[in-house]
Amino acid sequence: MDLLHICLDAISDILNIGLAPIPALVNLGLPYSIFDLAGSLRLALVLRQLRDAERIKAQELQKKLEDEQKPVLRDIEEPYLVKDLITIFIVIYGGELVCSPWLQFTPSFLTMPAFPLLFMGAQVFINTLPYIPPMSIHTELPLSLFDAVTRAFLLTTGTPSFILNHVSPTISSSPWALTLSSLILANAGFFFVNLFQMLSPYGWHVKTPPEFLPGGWRTMDLWVAPLMTGLYALLTQAQTVWVPYHTYAVQRVGKSTIFGSIELLESTELSDNSTITRVTPSVQPMQRTDARSLCALVLAILFAYRAILNFGIDWGKSNGQTKSKKRVIRSKNDGKRLSKDHIKISYKS
Repeated sequence: MDLLHICLDAISDILNIGLAPIPALVNLGLPYSIFDLAGSLRLALVLRQLRDAERIKAQELQKKLEDEQKPVLRDIEEPYLVKDLITIFIVIYGGELVCSPWLQFTPSFLTMPAFPLLFMGAQVFINTLPYIPPMSIHTELPLSLFDAVTRAFLLTTGTPSFILNHVSPTISSSPWALTLSSLILANAGFFFVNLFQMLSPYGWHVKTPPEFLPGGWRTMDLWVAPLMTGLYALLTQAQTVWVPYHTYAVQRVGKSTIFGSIELLESTELSDNSTITRVTPSVQPMQRTDARSLCALVLAILFAYRAILNFGIDWGKSNGQTKSKKRVIRSKNDGKRLSKDHIKISYKS
């Protein structure tokens, strides 16, 4: 538990520092934090990496067809900045566009224009770079912690606020609305990008998103959104429906932990001219900052596992520096490895 406390405190400090507005920018009327700047650059970088990877595949396929003197069915479109700006806008605000009519709230891009301009500016900056490294274990594994921290803030503070602060008690107290809205708000943007193939070098066209193909449910970004939001709501007792489950889990442990503390509440009752004192245990929720840090820690482990699973852990191989295997010469009689001297004698004879 001491190690867990240290990790959660460190992540909490990172979140506090990263989410604090930068004073120099606040004086200019720009409420940006370090995470806002870094997150916008990270998203713009990912979109360009995906776009460049698709373009390289298309160019290789086109060259192969031309070498085989086969007809090229589709032409590759020239890159265009406006398409990239619309793509990053859909990724960020696609979930709000879906949920705002049903939850009756104003999309944030209508009231806070500074953030759409920030993400579009980041895309312009990334597009002007002459070269960016492709996705590999060298980029994705170190950035898994940053991705986890920013995603944890989105899934524990950003998306739940639309439900927990809703004016309707039916919606604000519904765990189904909480988890479903988290799923949509966090994933609808990329869903529309995949649906309309906005990253395709052949231009926009409708295609079945990978989430709806066989095995698409295993997409990690898809299911971690409701999972982390539900875990946060459970640990912090954000809605009354989570209280019995959190109470049962903490009482099964039998003592106060970082996940929840047990307090004894005394109550007095009058019965037959006598006073009866009752002591009932009450489970207090986990601190919100600790619960958010715990979700970030879980996401960091999952994202690191995804990076290793997708790109492998062989650093030399992913850099193109494969080691050549040594040739081993063995005896035909007993199969033992021959020494250099024995090989020279055999060669001379």
